[in-house]
Formats: sequence, C-alpha cells, structure tokens
Amino acid sequence: MTARNFKPFRCDLDANGPESVHRAVILAQDFAAEHSLGPVESAKLAVLVEEAVTNVYEHGVVEGDLSGWLAIERDPAGVCILLADNGRPFDPRAVDEIDMPNMDRGGGAGLAMIRAWAEIADYRREEGFNLLELVLLG
Repeated sequence: MTARNFKPFRCDLDANGPESVHRAVILAQDFAAEHSLGPVESAKLAVLVEEAVTNVYEHGVVEGDLSGWLAIERDPAGVCILLADNGRPFDPRAVDEIDMPNMDRGGGAGLAMIRAWAEIADYRREEGFNLLELVLLG
C-alpha cells in the first residue's frame, strides 16, 4: 500500500455560532485552495457553507447547546458538503418554493441560494442529528 497525502476537511460546530461559521468558511477556502477550484466555484463554495451553517444557528432550535460538524470532500459527484447538527429536524427539500427573500425579515435568501448553487443530494435524521449532503453545481 502506498502512503497517501490525506488532509481531512472537517470542522466541529459548537455553541459559539459566529466562531463556528468563521471556522466553516475558512475550511471552505482551504478546501478550494487545496483542490485548485476556480474563483467562481471557490466563492460559491464559501457562500454555500456560510449560508448552510448560519441557518443551523438561526433556525435549528435545540435544548441545550447546538453541536455538529461540517465536512467537505471531493468525490465522483463533485464537491460535497456534509453538514450534521442536533437542531430540530429540517429537510430543505420539503419546503415549498416561496417568494424569496422575505422582505419583512430578510429570510429565505440562504435557502434559495443553496437550491440554486447546489443539489440537495440527501437529507436524513439519524440518532438526533440532521444529516444534509449538498453537491456544488458547476
């Protein structure tokens, strides 16, 4: 077996939402640089990660502290974003198309962007965690 240079692109989400969002965006930027993504794809990846993680903290009501993780990997499907959190169940595929953004509170733009720039490849609830898989569209 040959040695492989493997750098995991994963970060934990914890009770400090702003710091977790910051770590997630830095992870996306590091992934983009390591995998030589172009400027547009790199920017989309960073924005998608920021929106997805921010939504967890803004809408993922949980008793106690919110926790989870974010991972980014490349596979045959493309660039995959894997997000796990212990917030309330939320399947973004189940939300009807609405007139976004909500002008009263600014909400909905993140989900609209996620739908425009990524395929929602999977969502499931497992052992108290939401597990979301997004694939960045080219």
